[in-house]
Amino acid sequence: MNYGELKQAILDDTHRPDLSTHVARFVRQCEGLMRRDLRGYILSTTLTDSDRVSGGVYNLPARLLEIRHLSLQGRQGDSLQRVAPGQIRRLDTTADVVQYCQNGTDTVEFRGVPGTGDVFDLLYFGSPAPFSSDSDENDLLTDHETLYMAGSKFFLYLHTQDRELAQDELDIFNGVIETLNEQIARKIGGANIAPAYNMAGGSSY
Repeated sequence: MNYGELKQAILDDTHRPDLSTHVARFVRQCEGLMRRDLRGYILSTTLTDSDRVSGGVYNLPARLLEIRHLSLQGRQGDSLQRVAPGQIRRLDTTADVVQYCQNGTDTVEFRGVPGTGDVFDLLYFGSPAPFSSDSDENDLLTDHETLYMAGSKFFLYLHTQDRELAQDELDIFNGVIETLNEQIARKIGGANIAPAYNMAGGSSY
């Protein structure tokens, strides 16, 4: 299903072809509701020189909620260590890239400063780009079209002031959201955490 087919399905299921000029707004409102409530949606991308702002600062993808995993391609070992923004500049710029901090939802800063051509693999919680063209589609719509349908119909019924039907659709929407969030929590939970290296040294003798 793509965006155009989604809009038509909403009108067909609600038997309201007279609302065709409003249906795009209902989908936008649904997308906003998903951005507020959906936490269990994982996306992946890479960060390259084209994302670099300056030095070790890079732009993050739009609509990113939380970084799940960040690593330098080609390096064996653990992913980069996340630190607070106030700690990131304790390392020299010429050090190996071993740490990062997230500056809000817009940028990430690495220490040391990555070299030209370094590529980072980024796994993160976020939300898909809003629909624009009728041919637009994404994996969330493909796998869970009920989520988009119920959320959009909720706002349609609010528009028509049918509160009972609106509540029915909101219950369906919230049920799908809750299930998706629970599923991802089970998938990423229960991992064994490797102990940190003890670099403080030695015996007391």
